[in-house]
Amino acid sequence: MFRARWLRTLTLSSLLLGAALPLGACNKGDLVATSVPAEGVSLRYDLAPGATLDGTVSRRETLSSRGAQMTRSLAFTVQLVVQSLDEKGNALVAATIDNIEIDWNMPNMPISMAEFNAQSKQRLEGATIRFFVDPSGRVFDVPAPPPDLQEAEAQVLEGVLEGLTSAFFVVPEDQLGAGETWENDDTRGREGKLGKYIVDNVRGQLEGLYQHRETNQRLAKLIIDRDRTETTTTKDGSSEIRVREATSVLFDVDAKYMSAIESKMTRSQGATTTSVRFQADWTRSVAGKSPGGAAVAPAEGADVQQIADPCSDDYVGPEDCADPCSVNYMGDEACDEGEGDAASTDEAGGAGEAGEAAEDDAGEDSDAAAEDDAGEDSDAAAGG
Repeated sequence: MFRARWLRTLTLSSLLLGAALPLGACNKGDLVATSVPAEGVSLRYDLAPGATLDGTVSRRETLSSRGAQMTRSLAFTVQLVVQSLDEKGNALVAATIDNIEIDWNMPNMPISMAEFNAQSKQRLEGATIRFFVDPSGRVFDVPAPPPDLQEAEAQVLEGVLEGLTSAFFVVPEDQLGAGETWENDDTRGREGKLGKYIVDNVRGQLEGLYQHRETNQRLAKLIIDRDRTETTTTKDGSSEIRVREATSVLFDVDAKYMSAIESKMTRSQGATTTSVRFQADWTRSVAGKSPGGAAVAPAEGADVQQIADPCSDDYVGPEDCADPCSVNYMGDEACDEGEGDAASTDEAGGAGEAGEAAEDDAGEDSDAAAEDDAGEDSDAAAGG
């Protein structure tokens, strides 16, 4: 089952914080349109140590395949506390989960769904997840779940982590004027080669600036559409995953946090379609004294996965993969695959590791062979 120690002290690198008015509550009666300043609006997060965000998160997932349908849902409250800043302005944030409600269905479970849901709730309740984030909300150093989790347990945990990371939004770098749009295109891997090839397109627009009647918050409303295609090619053929997502965000431009986010996502793979509806609403405060800028280490006993290789599928950060033979390479240099195409058959940067292992094995075999030959020559000489 879940490893309680890992859940209590998981260090997660994720996107940043958000905070305060439910999107559903911000109807025309709540918000009054105001003018966007001539210079536009700047969207950045306030990562002051001690800042606290209290939120409610809900995620509902429906899987449809060949006429069958299955629904899963998660809901929980979470408190995010900025613990410290490093010299680059990146924040260490601790998120504590409470009031979790799980309704998770999965076929062929060895125990009843009611028992599984109760056990999952017990293990997740009160879990603290630590992650790092920069002032734009960009993520780095994302660890993977423990490999020894059973499939159903891993899915629940990933649902919780996805709920946290999906709640946060990477804001554009430039100031935005009224109705102004932005677009980010990203490709990973090599099209037509063995491995993964990913095309990701994000289009956003500042729909307008509003003032809330009761709180007087100035809220920028953003509309974001995402289209992502992931093609995996093997020697036996290729398969494709298509993700389409529509997101609406309310961002407090004065207090510098995201007050609410709502998204609808559809993921298609072959005959299976997954639909996910996600919503998070936040309030912001500053609790207690600032802990200052001293670094805060993960709790003792924490399982921390530091991924420094930009060519790894699990790496998230500012560095680009520089290995032309990696599926995550995005440059123009051709891959010199050497003997055969073994390098291209390894996915997610595994080719480098396989090559290093092969070289180590070859070196050991060569050394062993040399020692055997030397021993045989010595024996032969002695016998002569």
